[in-house]
Amino acid sequence: MSYLRAEEILPKELLEAVQQYVNGQSVYIPAKEKSDWGSGTDTKQILDIRNREIFERHFAGESVQELAMEYALSEKSIQRIIREQRTQNVAENTRRNDMSEYEYIDLMAQPELKGVAAKWFHEKWGVPETAYLECMEEYLSGVTKNGWYLCLHGENIVAGLGVIDNDFHDRKDLAPNVCAVYTEEAYRCQGIAGKLLIMAVEEMRAKGVTPIYLLTDHTSFYERYGWEFLCMAQGDGETEPSRIYIHK
Repeated sequence: MSYLRAEEILPKELLEAVQQYVNGQSVYIPAKEKSDWGSGTDTKQILDIRNREIFERHFAGESVQELAMEYALSEKSIQRIIREQRTQNVAENTRRNDMSEYEYIDLMAQPELKGVAAKWFHEKWGVPETAYLECMEEYLSGVTKNGWYLCLHGENIVAGLGVIDNDFHDRKDLAPNVCAVYTEEAYRCQGIAGKLLIMAVEEMRAKGVTPIYLLTDHTSFYERYGWEFLCMAQGDGETEPSRIYIHK
């Protein structure tokens, strides 16, 4: 029987995971049917999915240490995966998108987009389309100062957020709230959401509305744009409390 060197055929992170159980010893790995999970193509796809998940969870606020424990990998492997995914994202986004083509708008400037925007937010968050449309119409008619802000790439909405009185939590005294923050996956990690957050804060401040708040389960993201953790609040229908941030 011939032997293969594991470091020559296994991904580094997989080798490190195996070394937690056997280190410097010979291990027999039985053959599997070609139709089973372990074909090279399937393995690569599974690792690609896992690596993308690690990157997105880190971007959402989970630490390298937490991810290393969750995926049974070393911290160096997690850091390498994050670097590679970030590089891949930048390359993909550079190919697909020209930053100069992005347009950041207040819905008030293009009210004809309200129907398309309401549908887009509904598809992202599952809140009834009519609820979004009602909030937008109140803003456009001057009933409220709470605005809606979009990033367009060509004719397509690629990111957006709104401002409403309360984002479905029990701290009704903390108002208004930024809500429905979302960026299409292919457009993430370019600072688009950050520009929309800054735009919303500045627009609301110009109307005399400050501070403003938001409810989230993310950590570390909003701090980049001047938001500060304030307290915990209970979201409607949620079993665990979420974080409330403030921008003064």
